[in-house]
Amino acid sequence: MAMVPDAFVSRLCWMLLSYAKEEAAKILGVPEEIKKLHRRLKRMQAILADVENRRFDNEAINLWLNELRDLMYDADDIIDECRIEGEKLLISNSSSSRCGQSVRGCYPPITCWHEGRFHHEIGHRIRNLNRELKQLAKDKQELHLTPAPHDDRYKSRISCKTSPIIEPDLVGEKIEDDTRRLADLLTKEDNKKIQVFAIVGMGGIGKTTLAQNIYNDKKLRDNFNPKSQIWLCVSQDFFEFDLLRSIIKQAGGDPGEAKEKGVLEPILSQVIMNKKFFLVLDDVWDAQVWNELLRKPLHSGSADSRILITSRHEAIARQMGAVYIHRVEKLSQEDGWSLICKMVFEEGEEGDMHELSDVGMRIVEKCDGLPLALRTIGGLLRTKEKRHSEWNKVLSSPALSFTKLPKEEMGPLYLSYLDLPPPLKQCFTSITLFPKDFPIRGAPFGNRCIVEGFVTSEDDTPLEDVAEGYWKELVQRNLLQSDPRYYDQKGCRMHDLLRSLAQHIAGDECFVGDARAFENKIMSSSSSIKLRRLSIVDGNLETIPDLIMKQTSLRTLSFFHIPLIHDLPEDLFRKLRSLRILNLRKIAINNLPTSLGDLVHLRTLDLSNSSIREIPESIGNLRNLQFLVLEDCKYLHSLPSGVLRLINLKVLVVEGAPLDGIPIGIGRLRQLNTLVGFVVNVSEGCRSRVEELKFLSQLRFVSIIKLERVSNREEARAAALEAKPHLTDLFLYCTLPSIFFDVQQPRANDYEEEDINRIGEVFEELHPPPCLEKLEINGYFGREFPTWMMTPSPSLLRNLRVLHLKNCALCQQLPSLGMLPQLDYLWIEGASEVTSIGPEFLLLAGGSAGVRGRNGRKTDYFPKLEELGFKNMPNWEEWSWRWEEEDNQTTLLLPSLKSLTIDECPKLRSLPESLLCHATALKELRIRSAHSLREIQNLPSLTELILIENSSLERASNFPRLKHLDVYDCEELKIVEGVNAVEHIQLDDREAVSLPEWLASADEEQLCFPFLHKLTLSNKICRRGLPDWPLI
Repeated sequence: MAMVPDAFVSRLCWMLLSYAKEEAAKILGVPEEIKKLHRRLKRMQAILADVENRRFDNEAINLWLNELRDLMYDADDIIDECRIEGEKLLISNSSSSRCGQSVRGCYPPITCWHEGRFHHEIGHRIRNLNRELKQLAKDKQELHLTPAPHDDRYKSRISCKTSPIIEPDLVGEKIEDDTRRLADLLTKEDNKKIQVFAIVGMGGIGKTTLAQNIYNDKKLRDNFNPKSQIWLCVSQDFFEFDLLRSIIKQAGGDPGEAKEKGVLEPILSQVIMNKKFFLVLDDVWDAQVWNELLRKPLHSGSADSRILITSRHEAIARQMGAVYIHRVEKLSQEDGWSLICKMVFEEGEEGDMHELSDVGMRIVEKCDGLPLALRTIGGLLRTKEKRHSEWNKVLSSPALSFTKLPKEEMGPLYLSYLDLPPPLKQCFTSITLFPKDFPIRGAPFGNRCIVEGFVTSEDDTPLEDVAEGYWKELVQRNLLQSDPRYYDQKGCRMHDLLRSLAQHIAGDECFVGDARAFENKIMSSSSSIKLRRLSIVDGNLETIPDLIMKQTSLRTLSFFHIPLIHDLPEDLFRKLRSLRILNLRKIAINNLPTSLGDLVHLRTLDLSNSSIREIPESIGNLRNLQFLVLEDCKYLHSLPSGVLRLINLKVLVVEGAPLDGIPIGIGRLRQLNTLVGFVVNVSEGCRSRVEELKFLSQLRFVSIIKLERVSNREEARAAALEAKPHLTDLFLYCTLPSIFFDVQQPRANDYEEEDINRIGEVFEELHPPPCLEKLEINGYFGREFPTWMMTPSPSLLRNLRVLHLKNCALCQQLPSLGMLPQLDYLWIEGASEVTSIGPEFLLLAGGSAGVRGRNGRKTDYFPKLEELGFKNMPNWEEWSWRWEEEDNQTTLLLPSLKSLTIDECPKLRSLPESLLCHATALKELRIRSAHSLREIQNLPSLTELILIENSSLERASNFPRLKHLDVYDCEELKIVEGVNAVEHIQLDDREAVSLPEWLASADEEQLCFPFLHKLTLSNKICRRGLPDWPLI
């Protein structure tokens, strides 16, 4: 990614000022030159906002910026080298003073010569930097660069004003559905207070269009007097008096000549007094427009008035107190093609439309459902001849891939980028270093941003928390799209359009592609910009190209999907000494060159999924290393002792590597906040006991494996997990017996009784702190869960959100979890001794069902649980809460549950009847291999039901809101009724030769499935209205 100068200068100035005060700088004799460098950069910072906005339009400014970037990168390297050398001198001086007069050998002549030479060289480099920076400061006068406030934004050439007039070309099937849904919510009777509703989504996705459609909807117009419907385009640079005057005029009032807020607010309040109004606030960038300006005067209106806002930022909607937030989804390919057709083809051109549909759909796919992009491409295609050759030119055009930043067409996306704070801009462009469609997870993304120096904290907030906030903001601003494979938005992807924008901003500083494209790029480039970041994605590459080793300014080198490289050049790291990030994931190398120790600037080393067998001892020289990732290195059996010298290490990941243990002394790495795969080992010579964890007070994430090796409860207690104030993620693993892989579940006779008792005592002492948010326990073979789980008061685990219990095979009773206030995800797997689940699953020990809360209020059990799953519980037979009727009046059970999964629970006879009364938010139910279950019924909120291999299931009934039904290998299922809203039925049994009885006997005249319009049979999709529909 390209350096964002404003952000980089801010960080560099802080570093320079801090270092100038350090003892090491004084020893090297450079504090005054460092301070001078700081002053000049600080003065330069004032004009960087102007540079950022003008660099794409002015080549001279862009060249000037490139020179400034090179200087800043050099300054960053110099500070790094000074810190490293200074630390060595401080250690040497300390050692020398301890040696006293008698030990001249502590300072060999060669060492003194080296230090003198370094003093001279570093001073010379800093003076050169100052001279060059002075010249750049003079040059900026000729470029007419002017200081600009940091909140100045790019002024788009597109008008930012919107209106309630619908653009008919953009209205499709999906937007009509969304309009109906939101119109129903907006007109629903609720006279308690004025409510705010929100439409959020990235720039150009159609928020305004949806709001326009709602504004003009017949139901809205019938519910609100047209004279009381108000449309206000807020935009970013709004003026308070303009907004107030506009509302007053649209509401039928007269603001006169007043332009003062204090005069206009009472006028507005009077104009809408007791009136029912509908107000659209379009393009809101700041919640203060509501909270500080409009809320007070508008509350004089009727309580059944409604506010609808559109914004790019979900956080703004929440700050405004929105009761409902609607995320605008991208158009489907069918709707996108329909939109293009409306713009391009005239009546009578249906033949051309059909002929060009294949290439047209590929063009639509490039636009990824963005209405703005589709409209732009439609306008382009309208000017072309309706021939394959012409449309293929459009498809392959660089303009479609946005290799150059467009003007009006990409204005909204570019605006979304420019609105980001400088650190977030760098985080956004950094994503271009991942391959296309690469799943980007939050933690690695945050770590990369920390390493690059993009993440800063003005207070004492941990950088990891700040980075997580950056990640969430990019997601909320819709610059990253959530990947459904990851829970809680922890994994995302960036769409091609945004990626192209980010790549354009990054420019020639970075490259992502295969080796040949890289060589072509370097050989043909006339740019003076030095390559700083390189990602090679090439499955056919067998050796490291020489051209890579010539890129001596590289700060990031990443390899993706390169399985054929077995060796690295011995001098690779000597030539790439400026590297901060080295990613060698999934490379088949066995060893690293010993020159690894020359990478003194290195912050991240990722060797995960590689064939590495040995890490060189020289790794201990990497005193700046913060992230060492060795996940799933299947041939790595030990770590070098040099790891213990990595005093700045924050993250160590060795999970999946068959380590015998961790070197003694890991507790000395006091900066560690993430330790994944800590191996308990009590063998002689490599004694990594859990008690070493007590020294790691910064731990936020820790996983401990082979806990069966812990010798006693005292050793476990010494780990002091309960005393770790930042611990949020804890994973506790015992090794499953080898026989486990041959049978379904481990059994009691797989363990000695002494071991069973001891592991219970050990887990009793591994009590986590109250700040814990995620807990996973796997392979625990005690007979009972520890007491801190069996009687978890809401205060003990009050922040726990995610809980996984896997292969706890000897526990006959599940812990009581219903009172945990924040738990939103619960997965229980392999609890083979559990035969029933009853009220004890919900209540504290000694409690009883239906206990009332304080002052007789209802008691909530699992108040925030959204996802619940049970898997591989072979002896589970009964699930019942055993509620009395009066208990139902005083108890809320699973009020937030959206998804329930039951998988491989062959003896479970029925679902609890109370799900009907309590799980009113349940949308998805998946049941697989529940062979004793005979009927499923009475879930009024359910919209998706998936039934797989349930051999005794006979009836599924009374799901009035069910939309999707998926049935596979449920041969006894004879009755499916009370599902009148079903729209799609999927039958996945490839061996079936006829429709199942419950579907085949459904006469269309009886309207058993009156809204069914899609039936999927294996690979065949049938739709109502098509020729094959009557044949079903």
